[in-house]
Amino acid sequence: MSNIVACPSCGASNRVPDLGNGQHAVCGRCKTPLDGHPIELTDANFDRVISDGRATIVDFWAAWCGPCRMIAPILEQLAAERTDVRIAKLNVDDNESSSVRFGVQGIPLLVFFKDGVEQGRVVGAVPRSQIEAAIAEYFG
Repeated sequence: MSNIVACPSCGASNRVPDLGNGQHAVCGRCKTPLDGHPIELTDANFDRVISDGRATIVDFWAAWCGPCRMIAPILEQLAAERTDVRIAKLNVDDNESSSVRFGVQGIPLLVFFKDGVEQGRVVGAVPRSQIEAAIAEYFG
């Protein structure tokens, strides 16, 4: 079985088969990794990425935010370990339109999307166990 995954960098559609342990997919066009790390979102690619059918957690963050820096390693670990959920990051300072659209008032803010529809939110630098509980609740 395979999934169609849009490249977060160039937007190309990639047919990605189920991968074994240690294997990672890359974009056929630009060679950007398609998994294993949080992907960067912008106002320009936000809707396309969250609407492609994959369960996606969007981390609304900023470089100056201490709690955002505290939660970042947890999100990196989840992106590397889980294939059922995609982790994405949106810098609120560089992408004001998306931040306003989703009513971001405090960061870090994790918003859980499935098929482009918001399923739930987690606010603040929470422990990994709380993020995993939210994954089970919103995507289970």
